[in-house]
Amino acid sequence: MPNWCYNSLSIEGSKEDISAIKTQLNQPFQRQHDQWNMETRQMELLDTNYSNPVFAFWNIVKPTNLEEYNKQSDHSVPLEEQLMFKGDNWYDWNVRNWGTKWDVAVRDGEDYPETELMEEDETSLAYRFNTAWSPPLPAIEALSAQYPDVEFTLSYEEETGWGGENLFIDGSGTELEVYNNKCRDCDSLDSLEYCDNGCGEVCNECHYMGEADLDCVAECDDHKVYLDNVPDYRKANA
Repeated sequence: MPNWCYNSLSIEGSKEDISAIKTQLNQPFQRQHDQWNMETRQMELLDTNYSNPVFAFWNIVKPTNLEEYNKQSDHSVPLEEQLMFKGDNWYDWNVRNWGTKWDVAVRDGEDYPETELMEEDETSLAYRFNTAWSPPLPAIEALSAQYPDVEFTLSYEEETGWGGENLFIDGSGTELEVYNNKCRDCDSLDSLEYCDNGCGEVCNECHYMGEADLDCVAECDDHKVYLDNVPDYRKANA
């Protein structure tokens, strides 16, 4: 399984543009995916329907050569070449054009979709979705180029803690924020450091210890003075 990147996308524009974007992103479509057939015990290319995809990279930019797109990656080539993603198979094409391995569209029959339209009004939309390994910067850049008068703000955080925020206008992206880690308590960027004495991660700005090993902290000359900063729920479970 990949590391997941958690994305929030806010869109602000005219009433006409917002309506058009929502309709475009939720346009129904059908795709073919490799699926495991339990009876034949083989992978088969089968149709998958997206009657209400909510948000789909496929509806922003999609391949023109589906025959090549539906092929698998050629794993016989050197790994260094594979990581350049030059092919037209689905994996390479997705990474180049969307910035991530898979689409986030909600397929028919999906019981617990992770792609949601969180908020909307006449002049704004807010979506939430998860992508594999990295944020979908190329996809949002392409959508921005299609609606040059609309502002797209993508905030993202990968599950190991790094993340950032980008603003897209007229097909051009601007990096507003980028960090290797962020404190969950004071929101300081790149302030989390691992203690050499085994305490775990501690914020050097607010000394937050929500995820530290409290037994180690109690024995640590550097951090035991900050035990009063431990959240109450952690004290109760310690």
